Amino acid sequence: MKKQNADSQKEYTNNTHRIGKISTFIAILLILMVPTVITMVYGKNTEIQISNTVSAIITLTAIYGVVSVVEVVSFSPFLGSAGTYLSFITGNIMNMKLPAATNALRVNNAERGTDEGEVITTLAIGASSIVTTVILFLGMLFLGNLLVPIITGPALAPAFNNVTPALTGALAAPYFMKNKKLSIPTVIAGCLLYLSLGYDFISSGYSFFMLGFIVISFLCYLLLYKTGYMKDKPKR
Repeated sequence: MKKQNADSQKEYTNNTHRIGKISTFIAILLILMVPTVITMVYGKNTEIQISNTVSAIITLTAIYGVVSVVEVVSFSPFLGSAGTYLSFITGNIMNMKLPAATNALRVNNAERGTDEGEVITTLAIGASSIVTTVILFLGMLFLGNLLVPIITGPALAPAFNNVTPALTGALAAPYFMKNKKLSIPTVIAGCLLYLSLGYDFISSGYSFFMLGFIVISFLCYLLLYKTGYMKDKPKR
């Protein structure tokens, strides 16, 4: 029975990665087709400067390349295998997909990395993707001209500018409270860094700091475990 379950899990994982890679490849082609078609139709007389284009690509890669690696490393344990492919294809991970996955795990009392957690996060992210797409389409089709002035108005603009910090704090709080021994050193390090360097400096390189906080949390765990202050091994 155990062998059969292991074979089924291995088959599920292999199929997930195969379908995920194919879907990601198709998504990349479709994304690249947009500027290609626009250039072919409207930019026939436009002279493309190769040096400036390469320089822009290098600059963006240096900025967002680190962000991409950090997001995959930090988000994947919560999103699951299928959820990771689906999230990075549909986008808006921090605001929609990650909150949907973590909230679904919390509501169902499921642990990340388990078979149950994999199914729950995949369903949650899939539902979030469908709902987000439908709402965006309807908003663009019917309510765009009506909602944009209200959302960007002086009364609501401050609230919408802080949606991501509010969601991140609300979702991170239960995990911080669940494991205070690891979360407190990381939170203290983040607060001290913010107070000493300021918001502008932190926001300009937040991906590097996120990676640093992951390392700090891991080193704190090793220190606490080696000294016997933390006796529980991390769940896999």
